[in-house]
Amino acid sequence: MKIGNQDILGITCDSREVKPGYAFVAIKGFEDDGNKYINEAIESGAKVIYTEEDINGLDSLKVPIIKVNNARQRLAQLANQLYNQPSKKLTLIGVTGTNGKTTTTHLIEHLFAKNNFKTGLIGTVKTKIDNKVKEAQLTTPGAVEISNCLNEMVQRGVNVATMEVSSHGIKLDRTAGLDFDLIIYTNLGRDHFDLHENFADYLNTKKKLFQEAAQDKIALINIDDAHAEEISSALECRVINYGFSERADIQAELIAYGTEGSRFRVSVEDGLSNYYGSEIVLEEFELELQLLGKHNIYNALAAIAAALLLGLSVNEIKTALKSFQPFYRRLNVIYDYEFTIIDDCAHNYASYKAVFETIKDLEYNDLYIINAIRGNRGVQVNKEIAEAIAEFTPLLGVTELYISNCERLAGSRDQVTAAEKRTVIQTLNEQRVDFEFWREFKPALLAALAKVDNGDLVLLLGAHAMDQAADISLNILQKSKEVSLG
Repeated sequence: MKIGNQDILGITCDSREVKPGYAFVAIKGFEDDGNKYINEAIESGAKVIYTEEDINGLDSLKVPIIKVNNARQRLAQLANQLYNQPSKKLTLIGVTGTNGKTTTTHLIEHLFAKNNFKTGLIGTVKTKIDNKVKEAQLTTPGAVEISNCLNEMVQRGVNVATMEVSSHGIKLDRTAGLDFDLIIYTNLGRDHFDLHENFADYLNTKKKLFQEAAQDKIALINIDDAHAEEISSALECRVINYGFSERADIQAELIAYGTEGSRFRVSVEDGLSNYYGSEIVLEEFELELQLLGKHNIYNALAAIAAALLLGLSVNEIKTALKSFQPFYRRLNVIYDYEFTIIDDCAHNYASYKAVFETIKDLEYNDLYIINAIRGNRGVQVNKEIAEAIAEFTPLLGVTELYISNCERLAGSRDQVTAAEKRTVIQTLNEQRVDFEFWREFKPALLAALAKVDNGDLVLLLGAHAMDQAADISLNILQKSKEVSLG
């Protein structure tokens, strides 16, 4: 890639990664300022510098200094240029919303992979390039990493790539210039106010992703969400709605579910055409899904809609969907014998509400909830989680509620602060919710297992601090059965 008369071999916003022939984009971040490292970048071989600042009196004048209005956006543009616009060379699906991104992207990837497409995925849990998988670090990676990843997908012959698009990724211009063929909106709830000034800013950030889509692209919108009209208003691209409502172009109906999974019927509006302009001609069809809950039917419906719009047949969708396994810590039924244990990584008000709405429709005798306070995420998110628990406790008929810091299970980045603990306890007390507080998870679990009986339900809830909870629970149950059998 040439910038002026310079051959540019790479791009970075981290001065430590600069190599001879690189372009360095100086970004003023939340914790540090890349402009402080311009000289260091030049000493490492940078051939051009981009910055939003006026640079005077530095050794940096030995190389071109280009002032830009938006350094983050320029970084994304340069990365896209360096890798020859890889997003234009494959079918790229973006999924955004407060909840449902991970499950929806994995469902879409599964549907196409099972039907002999080479697939790619960029998300919270992993990055997948054909059969190459690595653990993810961010929901939406940095702009250079995204373009690099998409370029590798193109090189490996990937046909369809699916990507989680977080509000952080949009706000920080990590996705600027990407050519999404289909963008899916799941829902919008209260979250991420560590970055956004208020809810309006959060909403407008999500909307920005759709506003940047070209006329020949498709926005697939959950019509049942309260903010659907705000998201879809005045878009230049084509808008198609999915949901339970009769107004939906692609609708789910006759819904039924239990601990074994979900069943529902899909109908498509007459005359609806797919991404390629061909009419989707089909009758209503029924589907089975090994996922629990109303929210997962929304996730599956979004994936089914995407598959139909991109040319998969009903039989291809039905066959592939049957083999999709419950996703890690998304309403996983980890034990279902004399009693049931369900595990979920609920992390904000909306995800707690989704879990509780599902539990409310299940059959059980007594209900035991073990919930981890969300550490290192602030007072507000924990207050809202406690409010969700207080709201649903009487509706669910909770027998025992255990609240825990999960001190030994929580990593260094997930330790609960005194303020977070105080907020949860105070909120529950104000709402007159009965609960027991435990510092550790395991004693709380043992207390619940000592009381649980046939037909009861144990619900394990919480974000990263509870990632080991399922394994601990199953190990205890296995040992207890070995003792009783011995």
